[in-house]
Amino acid sequence: MKPISFLDFRPDPGTVVEWTVSRDTAATVPCAPIDPIPLSYNQELHLRTSLVAQRTGLPGNPWIGISFDLEGAADLDALGHAFNSWMERHEALRSGFRSSDSGDEIERFTLAADSIELVQEPESFFDSADSLHDYLDERFAAGTDPFAWPPLVLGVVSRDSGSTVFVALDHTAGDGYSLALAVWELETSYEAFLGGGIPDLPETGSFLELCVAERSRGATITAEDQAVSQWREFVRASGGTAPAFPLDLGIIPGQAWPQSVYNRRILTVAEAEVFDAVCDQGGAGIFAGILAAMAISVHSMTGEEVFRTITPAQTRRRPAWRHAMGWFVTCTPVEFSLEGANSFTDVLRQAQLSTQRALRLAGFPALRMVELLGDDFHISRRDFFSMVSFSDYRTMPGGDRHSEWNASTMGRVTEADDSHVWVSRQHDGVHVSIRHPVTPTATGVLDEYAHRIQDILVHVLRGGSQPMSSDAVGWTRLCSHPASSLPRAAA
Repeated sequence: MKPISFLDFRPDPGTVVEWTVSRDTAATVPCAPIDPIPLSYNQELHLRTSLVAQRTGLPGNPWIGISFDLEGAADLDALGHAFNSWMERHEALRSGFRSSDSGDEIERFTLAADSIELVQEPESFFDSADSLHDYLDERFAAGTDPFAWPPLVLGVVSRDSGSTVFVALDHTAGDGYSLALAVWELETSYEAFLGGGIPDLPETGSFLELCVAERSRGATITAEDQAVSQWREFVRASGGTAPAFPLDLGIIPGQAWPQSVYNRRILTVAEAEVFDAVCDQGGAGIFAGILAAMAISVHSMTGEEVFRTITPAQTRRRPAWRHAMGWFVTCTPVEFSLEGANSFTDVLRQAQLSTQRALRLAGFPALRMVELLGDDFHISRRDFFSMVSFSDYRTMPGGDRHSEWNASTMGRVTEADDSHVWVSRQHDGVHVSIRHPVTPTATGVLDEYAHRIQDILVHVLRGGSQPMSSDAVGWTRLCSHPASSLPRAAA
């Protein structure tokens, strides 16, 4: 699974076919009754932000999406059935939103599965990748408005030589895991329908159940809870706001830039297996090991001894939610110090303790924490926070076929004033992707950062958990010499 920016999504030209809801299905939306299921915390913040953006003319609607390949020309009947089945199975896709008559509240409505009917739109031919890219840019932005159900764009670029399926959706309907889930379910369904059969898919739970559970949990939390105190200490250490990306990318406060995505593979398959074993021997997971390498890299570039970030955490605690579309994510703080550390193992231990604390705090919805912090927290920039996310795509449904399907996740290119980091373990190794503002200095800084992370990982692979003062690559050398002086790992 390749995380890419939409700027890099340039499928070969061909015949574009899309599917939209039928007139009968669309006619049920205005009269659909209010669904009493509350919005999740993420949905409420996202939708209220979208309303403000619409009313003030600011860019909004930060859609997310997927693409994957089919052999030869697409079988349009089979693909249409796959899209229809997918929407019927998932309440998150059948749930929509509208402003109340007063404009102060956001109402949910949810359509019945048997009311969903998709129709195939007329074909359009594109003879260049640029014209196709421009068309999809407009379609994805216009077709994923969260207040115009369904906030989905479903289609394929069909060619005799091979076809590219694309899906764009508003974030209210899914998260990063949902994107991988969608690739697997749509491919599995397409193959079944293509063969004249019925997809053998597991039962799926309901994201709306999570919304109820999350709000019920949030109502029990008070400002006196220990979890709120931990968040307050974390926020205070970040200057009364969420932590920013730890390196200077040349960002000017109050200014935003177009964004791009930096990608690099930092470990091969074999290296990832060895590094995983090293972390395991140290009583930690591979995510903690990569966080430790990031912290050492930041220290080598800035002298900062405390590594502080936000990490997303899955809330798919019920087995039925494993195969459900929805925004099953909260965020939780990660913070640890390098002070007094003499070896990678020392840093690894602190990173692991921090990730364990983060997982415990994941039971407390992050946005409820922010509510309870009150005046102790303020938003300091357009990007709410900087984060480091970790995903192991090998363990996700269909993970063993992502390469075969040429599967990608992508997001809308808007403007940014901070950076987010996605670390992904895949069947070809470990990758780091950094969404960043395109400033004059950003690419150079990020390239050095990624190289340093990679160099530290290689040092650990060569010397295990030996002290950083060993002959291989000393702690002092790692923290003071330019990355170009260190041995380079294979890209």
